[in-house]
Amino acid sequence: MEVLLMLRLRRSVLKGTLAAGAAGLLSGGAASATATTSAASQQRAAHGPARAPVAPAPLTMRWLGVAGWELTFGGGDTATGPRRVLFDPYFSRMRCLNADGKLDPSLPLRLDETAVAEAARARLTGAPELILVSHGHFDHLADVPRLLAHPEWRDHRIRTLCDDSSRHLLTALGAPEKRVADVITVRGGEYLQFDGFTVQVFRSLHSQGADHGYFAPGRLVAPPPTRPTTLGELPEGETLMYAVTVEEGPTVLLSGASNYIARELAGLRPDVAVVGMTSHSAVHGYLERLLEVLGDPPLLIPSHHDDMVSPLTAARVDSAAAAALSTAVSARPTAPRTRVLDPRPYEPLDITAALST
Repeated sequence: MEVLLMLRLRRSVLKGTLAAGAAGLLSGGAASATATTSAASQQRAAHGPARAPVAPAPLTMRWLGVAGWELTFGGGDTATGPRRVLFDPYFSRMRCLNADGKLDPSLPLRLDETAVAEAARARLTGAPELILVSHGHFDHLADVPRLLAHPEWRDHRIRTLCDDSSRHLLTALGAPEKRVADVITVRGGEYLQFDGFTVQVFRSLHSQGADHGYFAPGRLVAPPPTRPTTLGELPEGETLMYAVTVEEGPTVLLSGASNYIARELAGLRPDVAVVGMTSHSAVHGYLERLLEVLGDPPLLIPSHHDDMVSPLTAARVDSAAAAALSTAVSARPTAPRTRVLDPRPYEPLDITAALST
């Protein structure tokens, strides 16, 4: 009961902060602490109220490749079983790079409906109640229409959170009309209550290449007149981040790109930060500033760090991503205990257990 009261106090303080204006490492499961008590206290003083231990509300996360994640947790109407939220699910893994190894917007959009159906049937744990879309690019949105049309999920209500451009792309790519009608269009700033959990929406930025450019920028004010046929015909729209908070449990910040707007995240203290690890050399102090603005979350998880093309179970995963996060943490000697989880495709991460160690 004391833990639950402490967590409620933490949530109350966080909501008040947002309304007002806005190193131990773990790789694959091993942790070590480096911050002293006094240093941790100084860090907490610099970043706002102390973190109370999270309540033992179960939360499991599974990496689906690229920026995709499945969150499974309890709460709300337990008679309905586990709750499921998907973020940027993408399974087609189509060719997207030219001979120079760069994303090529002129390449054909070749959706793998068999891979999507297999993922829905055998890889995911069941029908989600929410699909969160960070932006409109092919590797974040292109498979969502097929998931929404999955026949075994016909009797489940599935809502999608996305911006206007992504909603228009869902229509253009053939998402069922009843699913499109059930879309919750967001633009950043929303704080949404669901049964047993909440979702906060934050305006964000897309990753920038070494030359400071963006892949397939642009917005849609209506569905395109013809069905998209190339990667570049799925424009970015608005890029968003989401914070999912399980009732009496942890908060997970989900990012689909390697960039952010620091002032949008000011005051947020997630328990888990999913960190996009695609190219970010053009973003000044990407990891250092992110850890600073988030107050050094207890858990960090790299994302968007595989080759995007090979079958996921055999994909080349950038092992340097978790190491880069660990290095960024170790460079902050006053940080409280922060750990880095190194995800493997489809393997469950027991977030509740990781936060309690």
